[in-house]
Amino acid sequence: MAQFGAQQQYGPGGTALMMLAGFLPDLDAITLVGGWDVYRRWHRKLGHGLPMTVLGPLALALLGAFVYNLGPFPPLWLWLQAGLLGHLVSDILFYGWPVQLLWPLSRRGWAVGLISWNDLVPTLSLYAGVGLVLAMPAFAAQGALAGMFGVLTYLAWRRLHPRPRSHWGLWLAGGWTRRSRRLVRWLTGDFISR
Repeated sequence: MAQFGAQQQYGPGGTALMMLAGFLPDLDAITLVGGWDVYRRWHRKLGHGLPMTVLGPLALALLGAFVYNLGPFPPLWLWLQAGLLGHLVSDILFYGWPVQLLWPLSRRGWAVGLISWNDLVPTLSLYAGVGLVLAMPAFAAQGALAGMFGVLTYLAWRRLHPRPRSHWGLWLAGGWTRRSRRLVRWLTGDFISR
């Protein structure tokens, strides 16, 4: 998302802040230090609820605009808010785990669950988009758009075809994890699977 304007307006610092804003909801994974019970109780609440959604991007924008002098505060805050909201929308659309967006005011959770945990297609699509951005900086926005378009196309396809039927389809949709090493799972963003 940073390639759609934040990088151009705020430079590498803006991109770094966009990445941090996108990671903010998963800071609640630190609850795993307290054990699986604590993690199950608090994950997708603390980082995905209203306090983080409202205050996280605000704090990062204040840091970027006034401590690091990256540029004007209001557009930076909007970019960072969009980065965090992109994470929340993907969590809701991707997985069947309810996200409590309005916590602590409400315990209602939302989940669509279009793909399974460790589905490689969105990861590979986004990695390809990043690769295009890095390989052709002059076309960074187009490369980022291609990566995101790949994810959205796959989500639409999975909506129409919820269960893969072929061996490769099952493997790509998460079956690859059964015999994979933890390091390989970490490369796809899976930091918590046992």
